[in-house]
Amino acid sequence: MKQTPEVNMKRRIFFFCLLVLLVLGITFKQYPDVDIKLEKFRQELQEQLNRLVDEMAFPGATLAVVLPNGECIHIAAGVSDLENKTEMKPGSRIFSGSIGKTFVAAIVLQLEEEKKLFLDDKVETYFKHCQWFPRVPNGSKLTVRMLLNHTGGLPEHILSDEFRMIIIKNPDRIYKPEELIAYILDKKPVHEAGKGWSYSDTNYIFLGMIIEKITGHTYYDELKRRLLGPFGLGHTSPADSRELEGLAAGYTGKEPFYFPRKVLVDGKYAVNPQFEWTGGGLVTTSLDLARWAKMLYEGKVISPASLEKILQAVNTQTEKPGDFLYGLGVQVWESDAGVIYGHGGIFPGYQSQMEYLPRYKFSVALQVNTDRTALEQAKYMHKHVSMFIPPVIGYLKR
Repeated sequence: MKQTPEVNMKRRIFFFCLLVLLVLGITFKQYPDVDIKLEKFRQELQEQLNRLVDEMAFPGATLAVVLPNGECIHIAAGVSDLENKTEMKPGSRIFSGSIGKTFVAAIVLQLEEEKKLFLDDKVETYFKHCQWFPRVPNGSKLTVRMLLNHTGGLPEHILSDEFRMIIIKNPDRIYKPEELIAYILDKKPVHEAGKGWSYSDTNYIFLGMIIEKITGHTYYDELKRRLLGPFGLGHTSPADSRELEGLAAGYTGKEPFYFPRKVLVDGKYAVNPQFEWTGGGLVTTSLDLARWAKMLYEGKVISPASLEKILQAVNTQTEKPGDFLYGLGVQVWESDAGVIYGHGGIFPGYQSQMEYLPRYKFSVALQVNTDRTALEQAKYMHKHVSMFIPPVIGYLKR
């Protein structure tokens, strides 16, 4: 019997719908376990982050994990502002503190790859015309490598009482690098150059100056051109103003400055954070930090030869459980899960930590909007990040 056009149309619609359902059925059959497993894992991490915030009485925290295949988990807990009870969001930004040193180190290694400097260059080579350089402790013996791994014996300028008081009295002041260096001139070195380890932001102020001398551009311009732009770190930006978009309110504990307990009021930070510069100098998200750690320590930012150089770590001489070795802008821990590469950071009111496990090829980053003592912060934050490592490994083995 001859089919009418109307019947033919209905048959076509029926078979089309059947085809769509078949395709969707195949898709759901192939992928639901993956989606459900990942979502369940996300919920597990969320519950663990909630517990951490409650147990440690943090105002808030954000956590990011980047899995071996590039999948990301980005979560938050607590509040970004205690007084206003504003919910902490995954995209809330926090000062990354000394994690900024990892970016400085990457640029220095890129410059060495371009043969524009060498790690064993004497630092005085770049400051031979500066009348103040002979007053730098160990100045004639310092090398670029010593600046990177903190073995040059330079004192820490931010621990100067005079410096800390000036910051509070002149909250809008903008420091030139030479003005920061001035606080350590004529001081006794902490130890002989190359024969000890002493962490000092001053090392990285010198490195920032060297980067600018070689490139003819500002450090932040080089950072954006070489790293932030090419690697898609769109939520990371210079901390060079008292007003920084998306910054969570931070709360100080016991720290080396004389800041108010709440360091961000009406969107304005207590002082101009510009003084940190290449000692850190960034605001970011935990996801950008986790992505950066994975890219850096998987050799996507610098060459394999350069990566091998930055991972050559020296003893920090404390030899206490949980302490780390230090490479060229990288902290190195040993753990039951294998070696861990990363860095921690503190800035008044905030703490951050990023870590990468080469054995399992995943990274994790944690940020909180409160601080602890600068002396203990690296071990303190590493301890908290370590809580999230076994669950990630467990997920990868499922």
